[in-house]
Amino acid sequence: MQFLSDLLEHPSLFAYFSGANNYTWLQFRNGDRRLLAKPLTYFEERLPSFIRVHKTVLINPVFIATVLPPPRPKMPGLVRMQDGAELPVSRRRWTEVGQQLLNQAGHTATLPVATPGIRAVATLRMLVVMTGNALLLTRERVERFGAHCQIQSVELGGALATDLLQRPVHKNPSLILLDARTNRADRSLTLRSLKSHPKLQNIPVIWLASPDDDPDQPYTLGANSVVQIPDDPKLFGQAIEQLCRYWLLVAQPMLAIG
Repeated sequence: MQFLSDLLEHPSLFAYFSGANNYTWLQFRNGDRRLLAKPLTYFEERLPSFIRVHKTVLINPVFIATVLPPPRPKMPGLVRMQDGAELPVSRRRWTEVGQQLLNQAGHTATLPVATPGIRAVATLRMLVVMTGNALLLTRERVERFGAHCQIQSVELGGALATDLLQRPVHKNPSLILLDARTNRADRSLTLRSLKSHPKLQNIPVIWLASPDDDPDQPYTLGANSVVQIPDDPKLFGQAIEQLCRYWLLVAQPMLAIG
């Protein structure tokens, strides 16, 4: 039971559930799949933002690619997910599901409100050099605590400095996260190039390291902070939220004043 509780703390990693009365298949957004000994209703009750499109299917609306209405009366509709999976929408549920999808679209289009008690700032931009579950969890945590922040992601950062120099200064990121747990050589090159250019060196750059990594090198290259990140998704999310709260909502106003 504790395993399921921990798993459900990270719904942004899920694509959809499919199952019957006694078991459910969980499809992750990264392509992994897991069989769980719980009925679909168990997950429907605990994931209110997910949508039950069919008696055997519960989906994450964020992972939808296209929605196709029933072609004729008394026929099912269809949702095509980003991984190419095509899932039925029950004809009896179509009206309700359509309204839920509209509501979800309206919700995701709404900008989050700044955290009470912290001074509001202009739209923040965060650029992250990371992939996979780390990226999904980072987006989830930033959205959860209500930062008015646009997140851009790239897999490799070697050309990042060149790309940023081609932008207007006001479109520079407020914060850059380098996940050095996956490609340390690329992240070192990225950090060196960012901090060696006068127009970019004032952008805060946070180096995310494995617990056993030596923090001295990134500090030598100019990292503003080195954070040792655990592999556990729950602890990872907590660490990301703490550092983003500080650098986006506390440090940014002070940097603007300075």
